[in-house]
Amino acid sequence: MKTRILALSLVLVFFAYGKSDIVSAKQSKVIELTATDEGLKIATIHLDDQSLLFESNHSAETFLFTADAFYIINHKDKTYRVQSFDELQVALRQKLSEIGGPLAPLPTGPDTDIKLTEETDTIAGLKARKLIETSNSKQTNVIWVSSDLVPSGLRVAGEKMRMMLPTDYWNKIRGHPGIPEIILLYGIPLKLVSDGRTVYQAKVIEATDSGFSMQVPAGYRKVAK
Repeated sequence: MKTRILALSLVLVFFAYGKSDIVSAKQSKVIELTATDEGLKIATIHLDDQSLLFESNHSAETFLFTADAFYIINHKDKTYRVQSFDELQVALRQKLSEIGGPLAPLPTGPDTDIKLTEETDTIAGLKARKLIETSNSKQTNVIWVSSDLVPSGLRVAGEKMRMMLPTDYWNKIRGHPGIPEIILLYGIPLKLVSDGRTVYQAKVIEATDSGFSMQVPAGYRKVAK
């Protein structure tokens, strides 16, 4: 199975956000997601009490969540896009009106469902909840997610957006959340089990002040969609 890292199907339009400066805080934790079969690191999550940065080993883009906005940073083009959480909610409302309206196209693809359960476990020393993904009524993936380390601003924004989603949202768009969407809506993914096989698992590292900066690099140009 190919692990989905970047599947930004939740909100498709990014708007320019008027505020480009980001307050950099001390790094406090690093979470490494490691593929079980190869033992290779596939992604890294840096976080402190204000911000969270997701980096995939398979993409030139990184995803930065601050207290009030979401940034997509493209290191290949040296550009970035940004949208406030308020703007994300507006875009999501628009998306919901489109898929729920009388002129909405009939969905194609598998019948998909994503459900956050109350079942818990301890993964990498953190309390995690079970997120179940089904396709055509058959369970395909189990993702254990945790909000314990999620910065408060991101957690509040994500809970508001998750409450906006109808229970059949993913079925209506025939889509699947990628890791950035999972972080926003459900928490940090710590373990993925697909068809009974563990695909990746997290390792939490206590970080020191190593000069790592969670901000848009100097000289990067802001772009709109």
